[in-house]
Amino acid sequence: MRFKTTLKADGLRAAMRWLNDRVPYRFTAIFAFDGDMLRNICLIDKENPNITNCSDQPITESYCMYVHRSRERFNVEEASLDNRVAVHPKRHSVQCYYGIPLFGAERQMLGTVCHFDSMPVRVTEEVATALDDLAPLIAEAAFSASAKK
Repeated sequence: MRFKTTLKADGLRAAMRWLNDRVPYRFTAIFAFDGDMLRNICLIDKENPNITNCSDQPITESYCMYVHRSRERFNVEEASLDNRVAVHPKRHSVQCYYGIPLFGAERQMLGTVCHFDSMPVRVTEEVATALDDLAPLIAEAAFSASAKK
């Protein structure tokens, strides 16, 4: 598996860039839940490789809040037309989002890994399956690396 090989050889950021290169979304990110806050661990921007992270934010200001509440994947393809996010603060700036929970060894929810964009993007089964399949590797790499810092 190329993701795993890249992860071992070049680290988490390189592996996440490899993943982002294979999806139609501009951004791919890993976030950690820290109380009521969302802490960015890794951010890949397809259009600007110099952007490597984003500011910490309250969980309620991100679509990650839906993953946090349900402990399940959450998907928005066109936020301006989706009533589930009608009052969400990111509705006008982030049009699409596909995120899944990241769990630790004890099944505790540690955070999310997600793709998002300011333009609408349809989630394909291929994109969803790839992220679902990689989630355990991403969780282990992201949270063991952040624990060592």
